[in-house]
Amino acid sequence: MNSLSLQSVISRNPLLVSSEIDDERIMMNTTTGEYYGLDAIGNRIWALLEKPIRISSLIEILVTEFNVSVNQCESDTMEFLSQLSEKQLIIHTND
Repeated sequence: MNSLSLQSVISRNPLLVSSEIDDERIMMNTTTGEYYGLDAIGNRIWALLEKPIRISSLIEILVTEFNVSVNQCESDTMEFLSQLSEKQLIIHTND
């Protein structure tokens, strides 16, 4: 699997089943049978992944919505997306 970069285009893995409860999201990978939970910020990122989006564009949106520096947002978002990718919760392409 290719590694993520700011130019990667990412989207949700269509093989997931998910449900929102309050500001949190519970997901199940139907391939592995594993369950995952996202907090409010993770849930917002998940909402933005409804359609394919370039990671750099995702970070621009998050910086405007949350009180965070670009560098901190980039670092935290890339770490979070890497975890989602490792668990096969997102799919991505590198352009």
